[in-house]
Amino acid sequence: MSVVDRELSIGDVAEQTELTVHALRFYEREGLLEEPRRRPSGYRQFDEGIVARMRFIRRAKELGFTLHEIKELLSLKLDP
Repeated sequence: MSVVDRELSIGDVAEQTELTVHALRFYEREGLLEEPRRRPSGYRQFDEGIVARMRFIRRAKELGFTLHEIKELLSLKLDP
């Protein structure tokens, strides 16, 4: 497994994004995050792309966007 493909626990994501585990679970329930893969033990496994997504969400909240607006922004697909 390369560094790019490293899987993160919810605690790792919380630490890297300076959010709480509770906040990450909230964003998951609100549909801003896809449901993560689960280990056989039931623990969440996130890929590293989640860190950038959570930083985007956090920054958008700081700028005053609502969760509904953030969800709409995240749903936009840009064609290359």
